[in-house]
Amino acid sequence: MVAVILSFLPSDKYKVINDLLIESNGRTIQIDHLVVSIYGIFVIETKNYKGWITGSDNSEYWTKNMFGNKYKFYNPIKQNKAHILALSKQSGIQLNNFIPIIAFSNGADLRVNTTHNVIYTTQLNRLIKEYIDIKFSENDIQNLCEKISSLNIVSPKARKQHILEVQNMAATKQHLIQQGICPRCGHNLVLRKGKYGDFTGCSNYPKCKFTQPIEHRHNYFLNKLTKRFIRSLLK
Repeated sequence: MVAVILSFLPSDKYKVINDLLIESNGRTIQIDHLVVSIYGIFVIETKNYKGWITGSDNSEYWTKNMFGNKYKFYNPIKQNKAHILALSKQSGIQLNNFIPIIAFSNGADLRVNTTHNVIYTTQLNRLIKEYIDIKFSENDIQNLCEKISSLNIVSPKARKQHILEVQNMAATKQHLIQQGICPRCGHNLVLRKGKYGDFTGCSNYPKCKFTQPIEHRHNYFLNKLTKRFIRSLLK
């Protein structure tokens, strides 16, 4: 649907690249959509979620809440930032030429606290057209598209492997958190008090600024108590 929406942008000013997969630092990075224009390169991360979406610029995870069923997902602003850093490094295009956008489907109810471009998919083209400061010449556009497209990994096997790697990384990260270990640096996670309530943070702060919603810490202690209870029954 997003690819169709972007196709309505004037083709003489905007060139669209969908589903880009590149390699960076020995791992693959998947970017949903790119729009290359004289006004910059728009990097679009899409989320097809329904329900209330809450989160902030600096939080590690955002929350999808639908009828009381909550689901945590990695902060898409940070996710998109990592994509842009990788693309900039691999392509040699300076960071200030990229414009990040997070686009949610209209089934979402956005209640996020952010200063970034976090919008609905139906607002995409309108937002893109708001950028009018020229960064590239028209002759540059074709060269940029060719440079970026040359990085794209099209092998079905490589793309399947990318999905498996993402799933394994998520599972490993979740396992470390449940064990009370920071997935970034390996230090212990500790309970902290913040402006908006308790949260779990890395004991290596401020060198490591990893934070986690408090319910994961509750699950960690609950799992420990459950295991102790089962062991006591078996004695």
